[in-house]
Amino acid sequence: MSTAPRISIITPSFNQAEYLEECLRSVREQAGADVEHIVVDGGSTDGSRQVIERYADGLAWWCSEADRGQSHAINKGLARATGHAVGWLNSDDLLLPGALEAVARAFAANPALAVLSGVRLRRVQGKPDVALPMEAPDDRMAWLSRPKINQQATFFRMDAFRAIGGVEERLRYVMDYEAWLQLVLRLPESAFSIVPWELAVFRHHAASKTITSQPAFVDEMASVIHGLCTQAGLPEHARAMALGHRITPGLRRMPVGAEQHALIERMAWRFMLKWHHQVHAPAELRMMRAWLQLAPPEGFLDAMEIDRLRSLRDHARTGSWFLSRVRRKLKHLFR
Repeated sequence: MSTAPRISIITPSFNQAEYLEECLRSVREQAGADVEHIVVDGGSTDGSRQVIERYADGLAWWCSEADRGQSHAINKGLARATGHAVGWLNSDDLLLPGALEAVARAFAANPALAVLSGVRLRRVQGKPDVALPMEAPDDRMAWLSRPKINQQATFFRMDAFRAIGGVEERLRYVMDYEAWLQLVLRLPESAFSIVPWELAVFRHHAASKTITSQPAFVDEMASVIHGLCTQAGLPEHARAMALGHRITPGLRRMPVGAEQHALIERMAWRFMLKWHHQVHAPAELRMMRAWLQLAPPEGFLDAMEIDRLRSLRDHARTGSWFLSRVRRKLKHLFR
């Protein structure tokens, strides 16, 4: 392998012309790296095509045509990518100067490296950029049960990413989370490098999916965990989770079985106590009542999770949804 491995960047694009030029320019201006940029536009009608055409001479390939969504666009780009490593950069995000030179050096220095994850900055208009938390170095359990998924600052060795089939096209929101789990569950810890380098910018704006579709994000995360529970012999956990979430059917399998029972149980508990430590709807109350019939993994929950569990058990004892809401209001008023 040469000392400067090619880095493929795939940009899925759809109706984000306002941000697209800055995204394309941030890739074009990467110095010190052999960069292959592929742009897959889903047939935008807001002027995005015209922006792409202005930058076409610096692109390895691009298209503007109807597709089946962001995940399909990423996989379309992956089919044409030729780099040693690959990452995807959404059309409203951008790379920081020097990012790909640092990434290329890391992959050149370590042929066994399969996943490199750095730091991304969150950008909100009118406010200073803020560095988001990075993954915990050398803590595989945290990568599974508390992943940060710094997608814009994460890069994959091409053969490892292709071995899992790219991203899961049935997912519209958490394809990065599912792909991350696939790789963490398949590869040794030594194949990962978590680095404190600021590599990319995640743009937080009113039209971003992160803001407009959070319930769908959580439903899709639940769908991934539901599949893991089913595979690992935790049917009661899967059934309880399905009471309060819209489960996406037919997701691809993960490399787990009954031998990972304890690991998946811990992941499921951590997910539920993160997203459902407060109950906001009747279906959620039914789900958590069913969930609380299950025993938590001994010695795993931290102090905050234990407190959340205690509060949930207290809340679940209330007879009806109406009474539970009244009780919560009273506790809030008189605390």
